Amino acid sequence: MKTEMLSTRIDKDTKLAFTHICDEVGLSPSQALKLFAKAVINYGGIPFELRSRTPNAKTSEAIQELENGKGNKADDVKALFKELGVNEA
Repeated sequence: MKTEMLSTRIDKDTKLAFTHICDEVGLSPSQALKLFAKAVINYGGIPFELRSRTPNAKTSEAIQELENGKGNKADDVKALFKELGVNEA
């Protein structure tokens, strides 16, 4: 079977971590990407859920507070720091 070249660019840390895990499971990065491609074909799409990170409880409460119009506003950073009791550096 004739093969085609597929290339991509990823950051160094991602490449190192990916290569390390591939080594641990006995695959080359190329073999792992081929498996992923086959999984996409067999699944008919990306074989896992793609979603943004879910905010933690405190962040969710803050978002809800803002959506309910109960958020606080500050005129500038100095006023915000004063309201929060934070000393400017």
